[in-house]
Amino acid sequence: MYDGIAILKAYGEPTYDGYGNEFIPEIDTTVFVQPRGVYQSEFYNAAQLGLKPSITLYMTNRADYDGQKVLAYEGKEYSVIRVDWSAQRDGISLVCEERINE
Repeated sequence: MYDGIAILKAYGEPTYDGYGNEFIPEIDTTVFVQPRGVYQSEFYNAAQLGLKPSITLYMTNRADYDGQKVLAYEGKEYSVIRVDWSAQRDGISLVCEERINE
């Protein structure tokens, strides 16, 4: 059972449009996720490194994850700060920190 959809964001190789303007294409991958809380020990360990984990998203199909460092979930952008490959048999957990636009 899934509770939501996340969009994993990656960026392709720089390329040029028809006018010669360089741009970097964004490659989005839509995945089903289950939100989970951040364990207290995870929160304190990350805080020692200056990180602030705010959500963990569980994906049952680890093949959908290709090292993306940014994702969107429920209208917010997050940075992936840790990947737990041992979460369950074929799944992974992405521990994320909300991105603040400055």
